[in-house]
Amino acid sequence: MTQTPPTVADLLAHPVRFGLTLLAGPGAGRPIEKVTAVSTLPGVVHAAEGSLVVILEPPGSALTGYEADVAIRHAADRGLVALVLTGPVRLPVTSQHLAKRAQVPVLGSETAQDGAELLLRIDRYARGGASDALARAAAAIEAAQNAADAASDDPVAAVLAAAGDALGCTVDLLEYAPTAPNSPGAVVIGDQAVAEVVAGTHDEAAHVALPAVAAVVSRVRQNELNRRFAATMTRAELIVQIALAERAQLPQLSAQAQRAGLPVQQTHVVAWVRVEAAEGAPAGLFQQRQLLAALELAALQALDGRPGMWHVASFSGDLIVVFTDPVAGAHLYGRVRQEMQALLATLAERGDALVTVGMGTPQAGPDGIRQSAAEARVAADSAAVRGRRGTIADTDASGLRRILADLYSSPLSRGLLAELLAPLDALGPERSWIGVVTLSAFLDSQGSPTKTGRALHLHANAVSYRLRWITEALDADLDDPDVRFALQMACRVRLLGA
Repeated sequence: MTQTPPTVADLLAHPVRFGLTLLAGPGAGRPIEKVTAVSTLPGVVHAAEGSLVVILEPPGSALTGYEADVAIRHAADRGLVALVLTGPVRLPVTSQHLAKRAQVPVLGSETAQDGAELLLRIDRYARGGASDALARAAAAIEAAQNAADAASDDPVAAVLAAAGDALGCTVDLLEYAPTAPNSPGAVVIGDQAVAEVVAGTHDEAAHVALPAVAAVVSRVRQNELNRRFAATMTRAELIVQIALAERAQLPQLSAQAQRAGLPVQQTHVVAWVRVEAAEGAPAGLFQQRQLLAALELAALQALDGRPGMWHVASFSGDLIVVFTDPVAGAHLYGRVRQEMQALLATLAERGDALVTVGMGTPQAGPDGIRQSAAEARVAADSAAVRGRRGTIADTDASGLRRILADLYSSPLSRGLLAELLAPLDALGPERSWIGVVTLSAFLDSQGSPTKTGRALHLHANAVSYRLRWITEALDADLDDPDVRFALQMACRVRLLGA
């Protein structure tokens, strides 16, 4: 397809790329058929018709009206498209009037430019094609990088504006994850595409520049998030350590938390967020990691600015949300639950995750973080086991889950209960897991193979077969109430830890 030759108006529309302003004459003019250069103003007399003439040696501030008038008259007589002065100059008033009458545009530069370089840029632009596309793309990338490095209240907007000026089109940021995460304009934070840079034109220059501009925006966004959430994320890492630590480690971790600005002696409410890929979504390890990172960022942004101190951390494929408040009270639980309900709705809108939230009760001090986290985890796991995924599960009023949580948080209790299941562990990881799951379901079903089979999607005969080798391995009498109770607690704590 034949490209329409540009005009003076097109040059003026790219101030970042050419740095030209209109000194006198019309701002449009005829199409530029040729770009040529002369060393001085009098050399204009030798330029061919239809040319835009670049004066390589910029005149000084003492430009005389006579020189300018003669050059403009020659330009009009020879049918030149425009004259370009390569330095900042004040055109005499008489020359301005003459250029207007002769319909000869006179362009000047706001700053002194290399005449040869300016000539090359204009010539590439006038010729079009691959060389112009590459030049515009290079100019857009350089402008975006410079805008990112400059101090600005809104660096992303500055990057987009600079790139758009260089490309000659609008460049916008669409605040959604692109359908194709590997699209040229994808803005990636960590491993997750969160937005997309798009250009208002589909020419080659935009196609070449978009990936680099998107990379600059990604870097700016990542830096903004690092500055915004660095302290919060550091404290969140300590919260995870406190939630999983032995009691003997709490004094040291509490001291670190205090130095990091986390008031561990206050009251905490923990919500445990189980994250699963939505039905039909990719469920590989890499995709799961990407999903968890995206949800962690979404949760941080959703809770940022909410009243109180909020922290979000990831652990073993799940998220831990902690609210800290100096005032203890029953209202804390309801307040946090309300915020988690809103967060659950926000995360569900994404459509790529199934999120189940377990709520812990308000607890004070570093040991309270451990207790509330254990309660929240038990509640989330219980909801998942009972088929209540995608909901908020409260800590039960009976206190059983809290008892399980306390047992799980105690190394001594875990050790004693693990001894009961040691014979199954001796059979190997896979057989041990089958045994624990089957025994737990059997005891929860009050010793009914039929109900156990329905829970595990097995035939009752298969359940009976499993129970024979399980009881033989454990050498346990399941008719003894104490034995049943101890094994049921051991199985539940084992499944909780899993």
